[in-house]
Amino acid sequence: MGKWVKGDLHVHTQNCNDGTLSVDEIIRRSKEYIDFIGISGHSYDIPDCFEGQYAEVLAAREKYPELPIFHTAEQNFPLQRHTMFVTVPENKEFALQRELVQNFHRQSGHEGQEEACCELRYVKEGWGEESTFMIYNHPNDPDVPIEDFRVIAKENDVFKVIACVDRGERRAKQTWEIGEEWDKLLCEGYRLYARNGSDFHQHFTDGGHDYFPGEFVQDCVYVEENNYEEILRAYRNGRFYCTVGNCIENPVFTIKKEESGNYRVHLSLTANVEMEQIDLIADGKCVCSFNDIPRDFSYDGVFSVSKYFRVRGWGKGVNRKYREGQYTPQFLLNPIFVSDCEV
Repeated sequence: MGKWVKGDLHVHTQNCNDGTLSVDEIIRRSKEYIDFIGISGHSYDIPDCFEGQYAEVLAAREKYPELPIFHTAEQNFPLQRHTMFVTVPENKEFALQRELVQNFHRQSGHEGQEEACCELRYVKEGWGEESTFMIYNHPNDPDVPIEDFRVIAKENDVFKVIACVDRGERRAKQTWEIGEEWDKLLCEGYRLYARNGSDFHQHFTDGGHDYFPGEFVQDCVYVEENNYEEILRAYRNGRFYCTVGNCIENPVFTIKKEESGNYRVHLSLTANVEMEQIDLIADGKCVCSFNDIPRDFSYDGVFSVSKYFRVRGWGKGVNRKYREGQYTPQFLLNPIFVSDCEV
């Protein structure tokens, strides 16, 4: 029987030029919020960042054997913005990060769609499509053109995840808003998923403006066991949802094809905050919205669509923990594709 575990794959340490804490200190102070973590060096801090960071990751794995600690790096991808490639420890994890920066770093002149596709082919051939995946970070800083997303999604199945909410309270409209780039790609048949991450550098209590990993945003991943292989497989297959402020838990989201050709959708969840709205989205359009949402929410409906369903929702304002004002708790459930349904 499976279980939900929480984690954060986007975390920077003292080995980065703008980080402040060691791997051990970050884990010690974040352990109450997370079940797994990804330590993400900056590619432009090589070699000191990678070597120092990796040594700390290896030591932390010895100290915290129950906590999967992924080693990755935030790279200046040949297309605008940053990406991270995630793999399991035994799959040459250190070599992957170093070789990608040596061969495909944008600041070294590797720029454009063809270079991006070459990098994805390099990863597929060297590390295996099923054992690695790429996350596109900060897609709205600036906006990534749909043509760039499309060309790398078409290239192979390594590109799997687009960020939605990360550092501070920045939310990517390309992922969050209905009918934007994520929905367009889903309508075209590409299987891409959405995640949250703290992009941790320095905590509020240390003079920064970041939350600890898992403290504010969460990826909730469904696994049989909390280990590297299961977590990676769940990300690649979309068996996770992301939240801000742990606003929901235990979602059940299923679709079943009826003999009529329509699709019966079941959605249930537990709301941990006062929810304001939940949207059911299909083929890039909102097909149903809910308000006045009870703590134990449940819905069944029948729809006619051709591609996929996904869900988003948000709650009423909640007071911030470390500064004045309120934030908006929110969540995204990753898409279910109708081609996977049985009658």
